[in-house]
Amino acid sequence: MKRSRGAMLRAVIAGAASASILLVAACGGNDAGDGGSGSGSKLVYFMAPNTTPTRYIQQDGPAFEKAIKALDPTVEVKFVNAGGDSNQQLAQANAAIAAGAKALVVVAADPNTSAGLLQAAEQAKVPVIGYENPPVKGTLYSQVIFDPEKVGAQQATYFADQVTSGKLGAKPVKVARQYGNKGDVYTTQMLAGQNKVIDPLIASGDIQVVCEDYIKDWAPDNATKATEQCLTKTQNGVGAFFGFYDGITAGIIAALKAKNVKIPVYGGQNPELTGLQYMLTGDQQDNVLKAFKVEAEAAAKIAIAAIGGQQPPADLVKDKIDNGAMQVPTAKLDATLIHLQDGKDPGDAVQQAVDLGMFTWAQICTGPAADTETCKTRNK
Repeated sequence: MKRSRGAMLRAVIAGAASASILLVAACGGNDAGDGGSGSGSKLVYFMAPNTTPTRYIQQDGPAFEKAIKALDPTVEVKFVNAGGDSNQQLAQANAAIAAGAKALVVVAADPNTSAGLLQAAEQAKVPVIGYENPPVKGTLYSQVIFDPEKVGAQQATYFADQVTSGKLGAKPVKVARQYGNKGDVYTTQMLAGQNKVIDPLIASGDIQVVCEDYIKDWAPDNATKATEQCLTKTQNGVGAFFGFYDGITAGIIAALKAKNVKIPVYGGQNPELTGLQYMLTGDQQDNVLKAFKVEAEAAAKIAIAAIGGQQPPADLVKDKIDNGAMQVPTAKLDATLIHLQDGKDPGDAVQQAVDLGMFTWAQICTGPAADTETCKTRNK
């Protein structure tokens, strides 16, 4: 029996509504548009960009809520995940505003297309706190980041030492570079930090850049594709890969393993389990550790100040960064570089991530690291 166009339309709408419910449930069951629980309360939204990096859902979000509750138990925290879609994140922000949100803590799904979110929040007079990879080209109350320029410089300083010491072989060392999402504030500043160290080595002929790519959305599968293309272009003639973050290095390593090619990989940061696991297997040489809990606690203090109509806390917010529309009051946090050392247990480096409470040995000693000598001795 044929259905009328009206019936079909009603079915499509119903299906879309069901899909939306399922999406929200997958993000923790907190619907920005429910209105009820947020009505009359001090409501804050923590807006994750995607399921990668995993940190925002698994670590930063829960740590943020815990910190908020410690500062003010009457504040309600809700979580949404944009699934890598700026339009979805804008819709979530509008729904949060409609639900009575007093502040939005936002990791931008795509900073390049985030201005609409900031405009909507500004019109509604809802303060926005940028978090790690903040929205740009609009009004922000404040933002908190691990100083990207310093992170880039930390990575590059260690990599430069490997080049100049001769560990990577004869010069020029042929290097493939993979950056983050083009246009992101974090990418731009991190690259500036790297280039301050790397550019002189390129000019001197110590480094020859044979491939360079911006990795859309910082996504591992995009890093894998870029690596495959680079290996084809150079006929595997790459002396080292130099990345930007653990998801990117994981994508690089996946491509190298698929082709059974051994090339050292540098440039880990924003540690994920894969990055630390690949350090134990020797596939990844370094990592920049960020204490996610510290950043979440800083964001909580800033959010509480925003809700109270106060200025950002001066003991945290000491810098300003131009986001294309304003000088944003910024809390810059310090990060720590760890790296493998010849003749030493890689667990000595990874232990620092455990000490920071980022992951446990039980978590790290899974997947590719499960059978490593380090895990046989430390995961007890």
